Amino acid sequence: MTVRELREKYLAFFESKGHRRFPSGSLIPYDVTGRLDTSLLFNGAGMIQFKPYFRGIAKPDHSRLTTCQKCVRTGDIDEVGDDTHLTFFEMLGNFSFGDYFKVEAIRYSWEFLTSSEWLGLDPERLSFTVFEDDDDAVATWLECGARHVIRLGEETNYWPAGSFSKGPPGPCGPNSEMFYWVGDGPPPAVGQSREDWIADDAAGNWVEIWNDVFIQYEWQGEPLEKGYRKTGMPDLPFRSIDTGMGLERTVMVLSGETTVYDTDAFTPIFAAIDRLSGPVAGATTVARRVIADHIRTATFCIADGILPANTGRGYVLRRLIRRATLKGDRSLGIKEPFMYRVFDGVVAAMGHAYPELEEQRGVITETLKNEEEAFRRTLRAGEERLLGLLSGSEISGADAFQLYSTYGFPLEVTQELAAEAGVTVDLEGYEVALKADQALARGAQGEKSAYGDVSVAAEESVSDAPDTTEFLGYTALEATGRIVRTRPVANGFLIALDRTPFYAQSGGQAGDAGTLQFLDGSEIEVEETTKNAGIHWHLVNQLPENALGQTVFAKVDAERRNRTQPHHTGTHLLHLALREALGSHATQAGSYVGPDRLRFDFTHGSALSAEQREQIERRVNELAQANFDVVTHVDISPEEAKARGAMALFGEKYGDKVRMVEVGPSKELCGGTHVRTSAEVLPFRILAESSAASGVRRIEAVAGAAARELWARENAELQKAAALLKSTPAELAASVEKTILALREEKAARQKAERASMATGTVTREGSEIKMVGSVELWVMDFGDKDAKLAAEQLDNFIATRPAGVGLVATQADGKITFAAKAGPDAVKAGAHVGNVVKELARIAGGGGGGRPDFATAGGRDVTKLAEALAAAEAFVQGQLK
Repeated sequence: MTVRELREKYLAFFESKGHRRFPSGSLIPYDVTGRLDTSLLFNGAGMIQFKPYFRGIAKPDHSRLTTCQKCVRTGDIDEVGDDTHLTFFEMLGNFSFGDYFKVEAIRYSWEFLTSSEWLGLDPERLSFTVFEDDDDAVATWLECGARHVIRLGEETNYWPAGSFSKGPPGPCGPNSEMFYWVGDGPPPAVGQSREDWIADDAAGNWVEIWNDVFIQYEWQGEPLEKGYRKTGMPDLPFRSIDTGMGLERTVMVLSGETTVYDTDAFTPIFAAIDRLSGPVAGATTVARRVIADHIRTATFCIADGILPANTGRGYVLRRLIRRATLKGDRSLGIKEPFMYRVFDGVVAAMGHAYPELEEQRGVITETLKNEEEAFRRTLRAGEERLLGLLSGSEISGADAFQLYSTYGFPLEVTQELAAEAGVTVDLEGYEVALKADQALARGAQGEKSAYGDVSVAAEESVSDAPDTTEFLGYTALEATGRIVRTRPVANGFLIALDRTPFYAQSGGQAGDAGTLQFLDGSEIEVEETTKNAGIHWHLVNQLPENALGQTVFAKVDAERRNRTQPHHTGTHLLHLALREALGSHATQAGSYVGPDRLRFDFTHGSALSAEQREQIERRVNELAQANFDVVTHVDISPEEAKARGAMALFGEKYGDKVRMVEVGPSKELCGGTHVRTSAEVLPFRILAESSAASGVRRIEAVAGAAARELWARENAELQKAAALLKSTPAELAASVEKTILALREEKAARQKAERASMATGTVTREGSEIKMVGSVELWVMDFGDKDAKLAAEQLDNFIATRPAGVGLVATQADGKITFAAKAGPDAVKAGAHVGNVVKELARIAGGGGGGRPDFATAGGRDVTKLAEALAAAEAFVQGQLK
C-alpha cells in the first residue's frame, strides 16, 4: 500500500461515516479560531487546531471531522536516520465533538482495519490495548471480533499520559491503542497474557499504528510544590473522540517494509538526492535519510511562513537545514548548495496532497538556497574558530557545542581534531549544553492539559455574551455596543463589546484607538484594540463601576485610521512591485502598518541595488496614480478567491470564508482596512532597505499624509542647510562638495605634519618603549586621538624589521578605544597570539574583539581603563610564550 492510497482510503472511509473532510492546520499551531497556541512550537498532532471545539469555546459547523494533519516533532532530532524516527510526518485523524463516543469509535476503527472494502487486515495480526479499568472498551473490542485485547495502566492508556492520577487539570480520558504483528513467524495464539504481550511489544513484534482517545472527564486538582493533588474528575459537558494514525509508519507496517524510509513518501526524494551525489556506499544510508527527512520538514515549514532564525521555530528550521547540509557535504561529497534542488523530490512525493508546495516554490527554493549558502560560509569560519580553540589545553563544553550548533562541527569531528593537537574536550559540559538546546527545540509546554486551559482567570461576562464580536469598522467609525466581557491586565483593563467599529490588530495593521462614551456622558480612552478567538478586546486604563452590561458609544480615532489606511493599501502595491521587479520568490514575510509608517519584510537573498529600489518606488507610485478603485470581495471561499487570482499572504491563517482586496492588478486575501482609491496612497516613498533576517529583506516606507509631512520637514531642513552654507537648495550639493574638499585638504596637511614628527621606520616617539619579553621584542604605544592610519603605519614599520617583534597600538575617537596588534613570524613560532592578547585587553576596557595569531584588532568602550589595559599586555604575552 502506498502513502497516497492510505491517506485517501482513511479520509474516504470516515466521509462515508458522516465526517466532513477538514484541511490540515498550519505547522504554526493556530487553532480554528485563529488563536496561536503559545505553549507549542509546532503543530504536532491532529487535535491541536481543534482545542476550542474540545473545550466548548467554539462550536464547529459539523460535529464529525476527519483530517490528514502535517506534523513536526523535534524532540528526538538526533535519532532521525534510524528506521522509524521522523521530524515531519502526517497524522490521520477522526474527531467527534459531542456526537458519537467510545463504542462507535471502536467499531469504526475495527471496520476500517479489517473490512475487505478498506484495509482488510487479518484480525489475528491485530492487538488492542485499553486502560485497565475501561470495561466498555474491552467489551466493544471483543464484540467486534478482536483476538488480542490487553489491559494496561495509565502511563500508556490514558491521555495525557498518567493523567488519571497525576493530572494536570483539564480534559482527559482513557485511550485504546491498536497494534499490528510484524514479528517473525505467526502471531501469538488467542488469549496472549499481558506479560507475554509486553515482552513481544518490547521486542518490536507489535508496532502501534493507531490510537483512539475518549475525552470524557474534567480532571480537577490543587497545585502542590511539584505536580497536583487530585480533588475530583467529573464528566465533561459533552464527550469527544480524538484519534491519530501515523501515516508513514502505518504504510511501512502494512507494506511489510522495515523502515519508514522504504515507503513511497521518500522514493522521489532519494532519487533527487542520488542524482546529485551519484552512487553511494551503505555507510551513507543514515546521511541520505537525514537529508530526506529534513528537506521535508524544511519545505513544509517555509511553505507555512516559518523562516530561518536564531530563536523559536526559525531556530529549529535553521538547525535542520544545517544538519542536512553537513550530511550532504561530508557524507555524500556534495560541495555546492543542493537542498533547493532536492525540493523537486518533495513536490513529486507530496505535491498532489499539498498544492501549497508548488504555489510557494519561489520562496521555498530561494530560502533553502540562501540559508545553505550562508551556512557554507559559516562552516569555513568555524574551521578558523576551531583552530583558535586548539591553542589551549581543553575545549570547553560550551565551545564544543557552539562549534556544533553554530558552525556545524559534530562532536566526534571536534574530538578527532582536538586529539591530533593534544587538546581534550569537556564532554560533560557539552552534554549540559546539548540538553538545554534539546529543551529549546521541544518547546516549553509546562504542565498543561493537551486540550488547553479551560479557565480564564478574572474574566467576567454577561450571561448572553456572544462567542465572537461583530465588527462594523469596514463601513463605520462610530457605533453603539454593549460591554459583554471585562478582564484586568497589567496595564489596565480589557473590554469586549458585542459589536464594535474598532479594528483589532491583525495582518500587520495596528489596532484602532479612540473612545467609549457611557450614557451618563463619561468617557474612557481606548489605547489599543486586539483580537483573540474572534473577540475584539479594547485596552483602557480605567473601568467604571458596573460597566459590565452597559451600552456605550464607540468612536474610532478617525485621523489615526485615515493615516493608517494608505500604508496598508501601499503594502499591497509594494508587494506587487517587488514580485514584478525581483521574481515570484519575493513574498511577504511580515509587516507593520501604522499611522506613522509601514514596514514590509519579504523573502529575498540580497540587498536591493539603487536601481531596483528606484524602480520599485516608481512602480508603486505609478500604480497609485492610476487611481484604481479598491474593490473588496467579502465572504468568499478560499477556492473562489484563488480562482479570481488572489494571493494568500505568506504564513497567514485563513478560515472557510475570506476577504479579498483588489487594487488594479493587485489581488490579495486581507482582513485589513483600506483607502477608497489607490490615489490616496500618493506619494509613496521608500525610506530604507535592510536585512531583517537571513534571506529576508525589509523595506520601510511612508505614504499619504505621512509622506507629505516628511517631504515638508525635509524641505525645511534643506532650506536651513543651504542658508548655513550661504547657498540655495538648487546649489546645495555643489556647496557641500566644495566644503568636503576643503576639509580633506586640511586633514591631509595635518597628517603630513604628524608623519614628519615621527621617525620613519623607527619607534622614537615620546613614551614609547621596547621591552624584551623572553625572546620577543614587545612594543606598546598609546597614540591618543591621532589618526588610526598613522598608528597602523608605525605598527607596520615596527614589525617589518623585527621578525620576533610584537607590536600593540591604541587610538581613541568619539570616546572609544581601538586596539591593533601585529606579531612577526618568529614571535608567532614562539607562541605569541595577538588575537588573544587584544581580546583580553579589550575585555579590561569594556569591549571585545580578536583575530589571528599574527594580526588582530579589538575595541573598548571605557577610555579610563586604557592605561590599565596597556599595562597588562606584557603579562599576557609572557603567558603565551613557550
